[in-house]
Amino acid sequence: MSEFSESYHLFSTEQNDGVELLKRAWLRGYVYPASNHWVTIAPKGKIFKPNKRLINSNKGTLVHLINAEDHGWSISVYDGNKRAFHFECAWEEEVEINQDEYNRERMVELINQNPNKLSVVTPLDITKVFYFSDFEEFFERDPVNQIAGLLRLDNYKWVSYEYVQAEYKENSSEVINKGIKMV
Repeated sequence: MSEFSESYHLFSTEQNDGVELLKRAWLRGYVYPASNHWVTIAPKGKIFKPNKRLINSNKGTLVHLINAEDHGWSISVYDGNKRAFHFECAWEEEVEINQDEYNRERMVELINQNPNKLSVVTPLDITKVFYFSDFEEFFERDPVNQIAGLLRLDNYKWVSYEYVQAEYKENSSEVINKGIKMV
């Protein structure tokens, strides 16, 4: 089974900031406890499309990460409701890259401002994540896990509104025991 994850990550140490963001946007969703200065949010909405209600209600820094394992991936950074960074890579027959809003300096700044960062990154470090010479190198590098590691995101694998909702329906106590709040 292929992974189809889609999550938002609010730069915050307070889970309730994620709850309040969902409430301001009038959205249902799930909010994970804060980890490494990030609060993961899985809002209800159209899959693999930016959730405009969530983004328009955002007042902080919000990362939108999509991993459609066999089809592509993307990452966007929003400062308030303005997109400050975007990178998208898709493949069917050939690899297609959209880097119209690739702002390497913003990604470097975001990673380095996290007090939980593993190390200071440079623009060259970021370039190495997002650029590759062929499809084989892309899969070797595993850029989704690389960028998630640099950002210090913990909750991004197999995370989406649909995944969490299915898990909740199957075993609600397990979701509650993880500290995930339902809005």
